[in-house]
Amino acid sequence: MTSPIIGVTTFISSDGLRLPETYSTAIAGEGGAPTILAKVENEALIKRQIESIDGLLLSGGDDIEPAFFGESPHQKMGAIEPGRDLYEMKLIEYALEAGKPILGICRGAQILNVQQGGTIYQDIYSQHGDSTIKHNQDAAKDYLSHNISVAEGTKLHAILGETEIRTNSFHHQANKWAADSLTVSAMAEDGIIEAVESKEHKFVLGVQWHPEGSYLKDESSKKIFRAFIKAAAGS
Repeated sequence: MTSPIIGVTTFISSDGLRLPETYSTAIAGEGGAPTILAKVENEALIKRQIESIDGLLLSGGDDIEPAFFGESPHQKMGAIEPGRDLYEMKLIEYALEAGKPILGICRGAQILNVQQGGTIYQDIYSQHGDSTIKHNQDAAKDYLSHNISVAEGTKLHAILGETEIRTNSFHHQANKWAADSLTVSAMAEDGIIEAVESKEHKFVLGVQWHPEGSYLKDESSKKIFRAFIKAAAGS
């Protein structure tokens, strides 16, 4: 298998572009060559970025601007990165057009759904209900804090080979209504959507947890990156 080039989006702040090393560790661990995607506004350049990579990884980060899914800001909404939202939605558009594999992680799963026409909870604790479990764990990234159920017959089920796994959890937003083009492939015990995937494309998957954070210790996390890198390599 050749080493596919995996473009990874970053956290964006006044201090510049940031990305935890765990992303590159997981990609390289499965034979992929990680490369940072710097935000640009020129659509021709964004398209060129997609042309230069074999797979797109949408990383975690801040909240999503609610105007992009038709809502006003909720009082519990956190910091947003509207420029990043716009940039990543264009990356998704061009990656889908080109048939490039996409893996969305945490915020990445949410922006994938929003780009496709879905909606998200701006704050699960105030909008989803009192039965919502703790999804923003205080433990280390490699600690698996709660169970999720994986739907049989989905791409995620084929990757994991299991109908229930444990995951880490670091979010207060989550996908609410999945876009028509996406299937819900995993849920937490409280009904929060934990994974979505494309009904039409070979490999377009968004997971609400952080498999890069648990990659070194968790076999399910390794399986997700292994399948993504394999798809990016054209295997």
